[in-house]
Amino acid sequence: MKRKRKGRWAALAITLAGCAVAALLAAMDEEAPDIAIDRPVLAVETIRVQKADYRIRVPAWGFVKPRETIDIRTQVSGRVDRVSAKVFTGARVNRGEFLFSIDVRDYRNALVEATAAYETARQALAIEEGRQTVARSEWKLLEQSPWAGERNKALALREPQRKACRADVQAALAKQSRAARDVERTRIASPCKGVILSETIAEGDVMDRGDVALRVACTERYQILAAFSPQYRLDPKARTAVIEIGTDRHDGVIKAVLPRIDPQTRQKQVLMAFAGQGVMLDAYASLTLPGPFFEDAVILPVEALRQGSSVWVLGADGTLVIREVTILARDLSHIVVGNGLMENDRVILTHIASPLQGMPLRQASLNRKG
Repeated sequence: MKRKRKGRWAALAITLAGCAVAALLAAMDEEAPDIAIDRPVLAVETIRVQKADYRIRVPAWGFVKPRETIDIRTQVSGRVDRVSAKVFTGARVNRGEFLFSIDVRDYRNALVEATAAYETARQALAIEEGRQTVARSEWKLLEQSPWAGERNKALALREPQRKACRADVQAALAKQSRAARDVERTRIASPCKGVILSETIAEGDVMDRGDVALRVACTERYQILAAFSPQYRLDPKARTAVIEIGTDRHDGVIKAVLPRIDPQTRQKQVLMAFAGQGVMLDAYASLTLPGPFFEDAVILPVEALRQGSSVWVLGADGTLVIREVTILARDLSHIVVGNGLMENDRVILTHIASPLQGMPLRQASLNRKG
């Protein structure tokens, strides 16, 4: 009997507990009052549209080469009797600086012989001219004779002999000049200021005429065959460009724009020339070439350009305005805008994750100038 009573009390307790839980859940299901959430308005940095003059800066790259590379060859044959201590690969030489010499003794002897032959020819001409003076006197006596004539007169006045002597003098003078040049050619000097790239010469070597003794890269002026993207075009009236090699900066001159695309890099090419001190050959160079020049145009930084050809503008009412614009040109840092913007428009530079036309915005404390 007692067990039955205990079971009834347990069932009653479970029922009451269930009712209490149901009442609590019903109270929690009552609709909660609306709570207003104050969302912050995004602050954006802008730049005011202002017109200005601007030249497109075309980026290019290339490697420094000497303007001239000269093979120094011997113009006379003979034994090398002296080589300068400055002749070695990598040495810097100045224009006219002595490099090496060929044994000159045989060439000096040849010059003495040629000089003597020239003097002998001159003396022979002087003697013949004296004989011609005598012949003129004799001809006056025979001028009225029946066999006188122009042909006989030339023979009587020894014109052929005089011409032969003059020819001998000219030939002897030519031999003397050639012998004198050969003497000069035994001493070889640097044809320019430059760097010795290679040398194959030593004292005692026997050189034939035309043998290559040294190769010199002239460093008075340099050149760069620079490559740039086909999307750019250069201003044909502008001839100067900026060349940067490491931390050094040089002014270069555009010599020519090649009329073809490089088949390997698929880039346009321009030949540059410049002068400098201590420039390393084959050094990498970055260039800024002159692109088209725009007067009184809208210039914006490239970060202002959005998807396609649109920009974001902060409207007068503080909302986002998405504008389509016409891009006339661009480089790595700026774009030139044709249509789509007005002066003093505030172009947004700040990135917006989910831009929506008309979304509220506010001006940040920073405001760049155009």
